[in-house]
Formats: sequence, structure tokens, C-alpha cells
Amino acid sequence: MRYVLSFFLIISSLAVNAQSIVLKYVAFNVPDVRVAAQWYHNTLGFTIVNEGKDTYVSDAGRNFRIRFFSDPTQKNNYNDISFNACHMAIETDDIHKWEQRVLQAGGKYNTDSRLNAIGDKVIDMRDPNGLMLQLISRVRPYYSRTPGAMRFEHLALNMSNNKEAALWYVEFMGLTIPWSKDPADSIRPVSNYRIPYVGDPGRNMAMEFLTTGDVRDYTKLGFEVSYVAFEVKNAAAFIKNMVRGGAKQIGEPHKSNGKIYIRVRCPWGNMLQVEQRVAW
Repeated sequence: MRYVLSFFLIISSLAVNAQSIVLKYVAFNVPDVRVAAQWYHNTLGFTIVNEGKDTYVSDAGRNFRIRFFSDPTQKNNYNDISFNACHMAIETDDIHKWEQRVLQAGGKYNTDSRLNAIGDKVIDMRDPNGLMLQLISRVRPYYSRTPGAMRFEHLALNMSNNKEAALWYVEFMGLTIPWSKDPADSIRPVSNYRIPYVGDPGRNMAMEFLTTGDVRDYTKLGFEVSYVAFEVKNAAAFIKNMVRGGAKQIGEPHKSNGKIYIRVRCPWGNMLQVEQRVAW
């Protein structure tokens, strides 16, 4: 049975990896889309991108985006959401400059600044809507920087078993293990990583899987409030493989703005949206 399972995982992984996958954006419901986008533009220097009726902000390297939408009937303030449930990490070579800009623009501290175990400076903050922003200045940046600018680095989500989750996202979604947080573990398997990361093959953006306290604040929000979006070449085949691995499709596929959209929850309950560009 063990060998049959191993063969299945190999075949599944090959099928997924045959596709290119891009970690595109995280979406949040906010009180006012224009105000939220303008805040990120004015405060963090992000670019506002409008595609049809959708509004995003992107870093200078176009590595990742935040999509803002507004539904006043749903939750749109995040001050009560734990940093251990979800946060967006932004890396920079001038952390105190951006720290002051966030404060001057109505943001606030979530926790005091600190150095992590490998010497990176970290400041946990919140924007005016309570969204969780982690400013980081790496001793050795994981991705190339744009000097003086902010770069999306990773999106952190809480998992009940972060190492098992990392392996699942690799096997059934074709993501990669870009690094370990502990340099000494950089050549060891993911099972030895203290906090595993997974990233898209193009090295645009990563996800950090936390397991602190098994905090489920984020998964309880639902698609009406937030989700994480990926772009693939064949959404139907991609979702089929995810479901084989234990994910659950939510609703039926729909088309809009030249794309197919399919929603799914991973085995840990996180809200994921798989998108495919299509010709009309």
C-alpha cells in the first residue's frame, strides 16, 4: 500500500507541476476600495491596478497583489484577527522609513519591533482597517530587492500541522520549498524545517505556514471576506487534483473578466481561488 501511495503522489505531483502556477494575490473585504488602495499607494508606494471592476495594489516588482472589494454586509475590519492566523510580510532595506510612514498614515503597532532567531528585524503593524502587515528587513534577503522600495515576500497562514501542509501544497498544487527559516536546515527535507515556506516556481512570492496555537481566525472568515488566489493554465484539471488530495470545491466555476474562477478549501480550511485566463 505504501508503494501504491508513493506512486500516486509522484503521478499527482507530475500532473500538477506540468502546469505553471502563480501565487497572484490575497483578497480582503474593506469599507472603501478606493480609500484602501490609495492608502497603500500613498503610504507604501504600491501601484494601483484596475482590471475591469477589480482593484488591486502591487509592489514595484509586480510580484504579488492585494485585491480590495467591498461588501458592507460582511466583516471589513481586522483588528480582532490574530497575527498568528494571517499576516502579509513586506521586505525592505529601510524598515524604519516605512514604519514611520505607516504610523503617520494612521497605521499602528501590533507588537514592538524585534529581532528573530536569525537576526532579521521584524515589526508587526496594522493598516487603518486592521489588516496585518509585517515589515521585515532581512540580514540575507530571500528575494532580490528594489532599493528603497517595499517588496511582498510572503503571506503567513496558520495550519494545524505546518510541515504536513507544506508537503500537501507541494504535492497537490505544484508549489516549491524555496527556503528554510533556519539556515542550518537549508539542505534538509521539509520535515526538519522549523517553519516551512512554500512558493510559486517563478520565485515571485511565498507562503509561510505557522502552527502557533492552531489559530483559526482566518479560516472562519469565508470567501465573502478574504481568499488567496492562484493562476494556472487548466483550472479544472488543477482543482480535480486538489480534490483528490482532500481539498473541497466550493460552488461551481464561473466566468468573468476573461477568466474562469473556481473556489476550494484546502484540507486545513483555507480559502483558495484558482483562476485561468480564457479566450472569449
